[in-house]
Amino acid sequence: MNETFISYLWKYRRLNVDLVTESGEPLVVLHPGEQNSDGGPDFFNARLKIGNTTWAGNVEIHLRSSDWYKHGHQGDLAYRNAILHVVFEDDYPVRYPDGVFLQTLTVKDRFPEYIFDRYLILLKNEQWIPCYNQLKTITVNGFNLWAPGLAIERLVNKSDYIRQLWESCLYNWDEAFYRHLAWCFGFRVNNVPFELLARSLPLKVGRQHFDNIFQTEALLFGLAGMLEGRFSDEYPNRLCVEYQFLKSKYKLEPVAFPSWKYLRMRPSNFPTIRISQWAKFLNLTGGRFFHLLEHGDVHQIVEQTEIFTSEYWDTHYMFDKPSVFSRKTLGKDSIKLLIINGIAPFLFFYGYEKDQPSCREKALGFLEQIGCETNAVTNRWKDAGLKCENAMHSQALLQLKRFYCDRKRCLECRIGSELLTS
Repeated sequence: MNETFISYLWKYRRLNVDLVTESGEPLVVLHPGEQNSDGGPDFFNARLKIGNTTWAGNVEIHLRSSDWYKHGHQGDLAYRNAILHVVFEDDYPVRYPDGVFLQTLTVKDRFPEYIFDRYLILLKNEQWIPCYNQLKTITVNGFNLWAPGLAIERLVNKSDYIRQLWESCLYNWDEAFYRHLAWCFGFRVNNVPFELLARSLPLKVGRQHFDNIFQTEALLFGLAGMLEGRFSDEYPNRLCVEYQFLKSKYKLEPVAFPSWKYLRMRPSNFPTIRISQWAKFLNLTGGRFFHLLEHGDVHQIVEQTEIFTSEYWDTHYMFDKPSVFSRKTLGKDSIKLLIINGIAPFLFFYGYEKDQPSCREKALGFLEQIGCETNAVTNRWKDAGLKCENAMHSQALLQLKRFYCDRKRCLECRIGSELLTS
């Protein structure tokens, strides 16, 4: 037994109907309260009828009543408004500072034992997700209703990184969006080098040259540390000359980079190709990204953002290493990933900071318009029996796996709750 399970019983009203406090008074739960994940009582603003009196206040959960004193609640003002102490075992009477007893409810033997037995099975399961075996045996009604909430949780989590970025840009929205999109352009493997590349080329400097794709590539490849030494090909040598001129003009200094990663990557994903595509993206947008947030339709963004490399890279993957001709266009799936991981989270954060619910709703709408992501996690969910209809669902499944299943928070999961009681 643990406090998490007792909180679950209380929150979802899994206790027997006829409840009586330790003082012998009948207890009716009008509302269990709002669960608190921070410091203070476990549930705020509960409404209870104890005897003939209706109470409003806070509820504290413990394994044993003596834990009230072990945790030092007797001297904490945050617990003065507690109206009920819910425990598994009442082993010590609890009093308010004025000597009056705090009403206590003991839950032992007041809930169906099979719920706890099923909970223990989930906790002990070492499969990919705790309910992997059971998931195929039920019709999961709760996920579709819960998916928007899980997707929003994931957007909120991503907002923490965007907030730090925004603050480091001294609350400059354009600069923050620029760096954030650069980070996303690294497509996980080279996220950090791309963000540092954007940091080394301030947006106000870059905007003066984004209309010239050659100068943009010179700045990016030079600041990325890829133009050192002499080359056999004419193009990289021309880039070197242009970069040295612009570097001196703007007094630019490359940020210390971690190594660009090439290992176990398809050549079309090499950082050289991605940097050229990033240069084209900057050329298309002119570094003015907020118009991307104005679209209401994801397909407009995809169709209007055709990103390809400069001509040199049609026959190269690396400088001075010719290859067979291949037009290296950033595919629509990659652009959709930029929307999922870049545009939608930034729009959500922007809407939160500006108190514009329409922006947050549009961010979620973007995810609903994009097909389900295909990756190792969504494939395993499909094998387990959960269908994925769009990117909002796939983002919800990623959130569910990482923050609920991996941490075995089955009691806070709607699917887990359904499995425990079905």
